Amino acid sequence: MTTKPFAISLRQTLAASMLAVGLSVALTGPGHAQDACLGTAGALNLTPEQVADIRDRNLRFGFLTNNISDDFSRTLVKGGEDYAAEVGVELIVNSADFDANTQLSQFDALVQQQVDGIFLTAVDAGSIGQAVRRANDAGIPVFIVGGAPARGEVIAVMNASSYQGSFDAGQALMSQIGEPNAKIAVLGIPFALQTIRDREKGILDAIGAGGGQMISMQSDFSQDTLLQLATNVIQANPDLGGIFATWSLAVNAATEAVKQSGREIPIAGYDSEAPGYAELASGDTNIVALSGQQAAVQGRAAIEGLVQALLGAELCDEIITPNLLVTADNHRDMWPVQYPGVPAPWEN
Repeated sequence: MTTKPFAISLRQTLAASMLAVGLSVALTGPGHAQDACLGTAGALNLTPEQVADIRDRNLRFGFLTNNISDDFSRTLVKGGEDYAAEVGVELIVNSADFDANTQLSQFDALVQQQVDGIFLTAVDAGSIGQAVRRANDAGIPVFIVGGAPARGEVIAVMNASSYQGSFDAGQALMSQIGEPNAKIAVLGIPFALQTIRDREKGILDAIGAGGGQMISMQSDFSQDTLLQLATNVIQANPDLGGIFATWSLAVNAATEAVKQSGREIPIAGYDSEAPGYAELASGDTNIVALSGQQAAVQGRAAIEGLVQALLGAELCDEIITPNLLVTADNHRDMWPVQYPGVPAPWEN
């Protein structure tokens, strides 16, 4: 995978003569000078001049998600939709419902429609590569979350602080347990993405640093299946020290399994979504800490990153957005940061 800049809507707005002279001025306009690549969500923020520049261009972006079943994905989409509407970009949103073939069809349809850019959270970074190459051939910039495709060029890969977020939540779990050789079970998600590998490495390193041992790592897309997996590992290990979940539905499953067991088993995880916040607000939960991605920030950054690339800016290979460590002590402060404008679950 490589990254490269794209120029604004070459199919629509530039004649061949413009490519010969004054290209950088035509593309970027005043105030768009850049000394270094843009490497954070904040660095992607559009200036008022840039917003005015693109508002009348009738840009259309594809926005593809691997699912819409969790708060992260729904908030990601809403963040993209809200900002696209604010700056006059038409957004075509599709969810693949965890099906790689469905996502390939959706991606190819966007290429055929000649959209101006595509943002996606991939189901499978390996299989999507050929479709990314077709977008490259069509001159359509692609911005991806989670991990680079096996083939094709993207303008950047956007990631939350997957390793550090997982490590921090895992460290809180190990501190809460406070015993040597604690047995930890891990529940995950079977995505073939680098961001998932980073989450797994984060908890493995936290367990090792805390002197514990991982006794199992199991994954599934279904919360019901994850609940059964968690129940099985609890029943098979009367001395289980804790459970770490690497995504939202695994957090929910672990929480329910521990409740059903009647045992006091501490839980930590990656993804702080409404059910986790509700648990923390209840004052009676086994959840120690959750690492929260800022999906609304990423949704906005998706639009701004594609626009910046079309305006001629160079994005860094990886765009990092920081995570939040959410606990019973700070959950009321963290909710409006992570889910701006959304009523808190304890207010319903």
